[in-house]
Amino acid sequence: MVKLQKSLPSPCINQGFTRLLHRMLALLLLVSLTSPLLFTPGGSAMAANEYQWSGPRRQFLPFIYRPEVASNVPSNGWPMVAANPQRTSWTPDEVSGNLHVEWYRPIEAYIPQNAQLIAGYGMIYVSTARGLYALNAANGNLVWRYDTELPLGNSPTLANGIAYVAGHDRKIHALDAITGVHLWEFAGAESGYDTNPLVVNGRVFAGNRDGYMYAIGAHGTSNQGRLIWKYKTGGPIHLSAAYKDGVIYFAANDNYAYALRADTGALVWKSLKLPGDGYHSYWPVIYQDKVIFSAALGYRIGRDPGSDSGNGLDELEDIFPGDPWGTTLSPLLQAQSWSNGYPTVNASRVAEYLENNPNPDPHKHKPWRRTVIVLNIQNGSEYTFDSDSDGYPEYAPISYWGTNSGNRYPPIVGPDGLLYVNHTYQKTPDPQGRIMGWRIGTVYFSLSNNQGAIAEPEAISAGGNKIYRSLCCDRVGDYFDIRASAGNYGTLWSYDLEGLAPGYDENWRVLPGWPRLQGWYKGNTNSINGIYHNHGDQNPIIPYNGRLYIHRSNAVIAFGTGTPLGKLPLLRIQNAVDNVQPITVDHLRARLETEVQKIISAGHLRPGYLNNGQFMYGELADYFINPGDTLYTLSIAYPYLSAQLQEQTRAYLRAEFASYFDPVMYSSIGWAEGAAREATPLPPEVQAALVNFPKREFMGGFSWYYPQHNFYAMWKYAQIFPQDAVRVYELAKSKLQVPLPTMPVADYYTNRPFEINAYIAGYTGFLQLQQMAGKVNEDSALRTQVNNELNRLLQLRASTFNKDTPFIENMYHWRSLNIARNFIFLTPELGDYLNRNAYAKVQAAIDEYKYVAPYWFVSRYESMMNEGAISPLYNAPAIFQAKAYILKEGRAELTKYLDAPAFERGDLFYIQNLVAALQAP
Repeated sequence: MVKLQKSLPSPCINQGFTRLLHRMLALLLLVSLTSPLLFTPGGSAMAANEYQWSGPRRQFLPFIYRPEVASNVPSNGWPMVAANPQRTSWTPDEVSGNLHVEWYRPIEAYIPQNAQLIAGYGMIYVSTARGLYALNAANGNLVWRYDTELPLGNSPTLANGIAYVAGHDRKIHALDAITGVHLWEFAGAESGYDTNPLVVNGRVFAGNRDGYMYAIGAHGTSNQGRLIWKYKTGGPIHLSAAYKDGVIYFAANDNYAYALRADTGALVWKSLKLPGDGYHSYWPVIYQDKVIFSAALGYRIGRDPGSDSGNGLDELEDIFPGDPWGTTLSPLLQAQSWSNGYPTVNASRVAEYLENNPNPDPHKHKPWRRTVIVLNIQNGSEYTFDSDSDGYPEYAPISYWGTNSGNRYPPIVGPDGLLYVNHTYQKTPDPQGRIMGWRIGTVYFSLSNNQGAIAEPEAISAGGNKIYRSLCCDRVGDYFDIRASAGNYGTLWSYDLEGLAPGYDENWRVLPGWPRLQGWYKGNTNSINGIYHNHGDQNPIIPYNGRLYIHRSNAVIAFGTGTPLGKLPLLRIQNAVDNVQPITVDHLRARLETEVQKIISAGHLRPGYLNNGQFMYGELADYFINPGDTLYTLSIAYPYLSAQLQEQTRAYLRAEFASYFDPVMYSSIGWAEGAAREATPLPPEVQAALVNFPKREFMGGFSWYYPQHNFYAMWKYAQIFPQDAVRVYELAKSKLQVPLPTMPVADYYTNRPFEINAYIAGYTGFLQLQQMAGKVNEDSALRTQVNNELNRLLQLRASTFNKDTPFIENMYHWRSLNIARNFIFLTPELGDYLNRNAYAKVQAAIDEYKYVAPYWFVSRYESMMNEGAISPLYNAPAIFQAKAYILKEGRAELTKYLDAPAFERGDLFYIQNLVAALQAP
């Protein structure tokens, strides 16, 4: 980590005095407000937007100061994600009027789509994949920067002059919010953070991907930077915590909500299992005596099992059964005393759709589809009411709004006491909705005027009496007043942001067609391999000191009434090296032991269920459905397990082999049998559909009729059971395909290099099995044929290795595997060959992939191609194992990128990465 100032050398030094001294010295520099200066290591001054230092930087000391900033610290601002500890997304700072683009600044380092701009102390704080930047809120000039090697996980939180930010270096950092000086760090977590720190009463709370909620002493307290308590949940924590009256509230990816005492970490309550495919990206909202969670749909879109199971997921038709196009939620009702002059609508049809009623109905009584979860803050029970007095509980009558995967955007709390939320309004071919204000306890909503398609995610925020809206893909930014009588509706941009801020999106490539539907982050390159777009998670418009701020397509944009300053220079990445403590061999083995034990304890596992939105590779969407995946992974893990667990693993492998290899060689384990890998509770129609998918001998979707790479897994299995080598070989021989099949599409294997990898793995394993079985001479002709084809494919793979995706405009939807496609089904033997014969090409590919997809190692990362938020799981194992097996990186480097499991149990990719790290020097 490159730090702007070394941490104080001793705790006995008065850190508050040191910070004051820094500021006094900075005052003497008399830095101009309109042309801030940075001091370079050479001692000269230069304009912040011209800073281009490329020499040694460990002693970089940028004292930047604006007198008006320190003396006029705003009492409002937007100091944390969702504005305040209750995460209401409301601030008293109201901004409206004849606004225009005052300034905008492209930023090279990728800005996560759900990262909010943070405002305070006269600055805008921008969290990126390569560090934290503080910009002058008035003119966009750089005030200070804190560069990192590994990505930050979320936005910083400002409290008492300190900026707290956490990252994927497994640390929480405390920086001086005015100068950027690094004060201290907490390094006690086992995985990275992707939550926004919650800072209250002298403590910093942050959930981690290792499943712990951490409470750390805040700056200036007696426990500064030290662990006070930690609480273990059943899954990674991606949701930023909220706070009220001495209790913090959050959910983990075990699909439970938690309430903990802030002072002790004691459990106040744990909810019942919540619906939906995990809890990512956002935060719970404290509303009166309720805490509200935004869920994700529990359906894999376009899959069976998934949204195509049973009668299928058709929420529009369920809410408007048989109604003609144009039908609205209800006829417009007159304004009520609580609706601030706006007309109201009756959402009883949604209440009935989500009602907890056991009487079956094809269009009603589907409470498992609710995505706004309202819990009673006292005990965690779910809030219900009964508007129609039929004796059956009704939940929040709010339908889903959002893209094809990921969590819906949270509601906001208005100053009028209403809960504002995106809600379905009208049945059209492209279903429409509006922002509505819910009067809790009823089925009535106030109705605003800003209509939008419910498949296009929006972020909403509030300042004073204004509600701000930002539509996905940079399409629309506008606002309205919660009082209809104010007549104050404003448009910041509407499909014309490029005209208002020319070149703002220089780090993004956008393809022609439907407005900004297809595009990707490319950074300051012409890379065609990007995999992040912005039709998933969103970030809101931030009101602050007379301006509105947002980041779109990797640019920070300020709207105001002042003199337009135009486009500022691109804020470039500066390389840094993080000081990440390597994970020890003992710790790696302990993690491996834990993950394997989960599998053994659960028994046979069905495939992993995860919704990746518009993921076009259906044959790869059922995670670990190939029985060879389990055989391979447990077999390579076996040497690193304890003697006791090895014995259990042998029995487990024997059972799996008997069920799926001998006597019948199955290509698919199916969904009908086995325990769940995921914590997600499956919707009833999906659960019922599992029985329709038994194990199968032929799976389809590939060039082979049986997975050829399974022979490699069978070889690894035979190494544990050498006495069975002859039988294992005969089974493999019965399914061998050689040579490579000719496909009707000429560029089939060019588009799918991972299939070549699979054949190479299979032929490698087959030859080793043949040798173990003593059949080299008996099957010499077959051996020659397989060996010749293996050598041909190895040479072909090295000579034709191409980092660039073939999928650009015509096959945009196939881009999801851009950075993984070259390395799926990679084995150490293929890695050795590419190390000798294609090292430079692979190194160039990895470097580019890490640049355009800096969160590649983060499982379930919340950005992807197409319409969705949750990235497919193939990126992390593909790149991690390429770094291990081809680039031969050491354990210390690899373990920087070791994340957390994607499933509650049975994440074979994570186990494979653990083994790769253990094998590394």
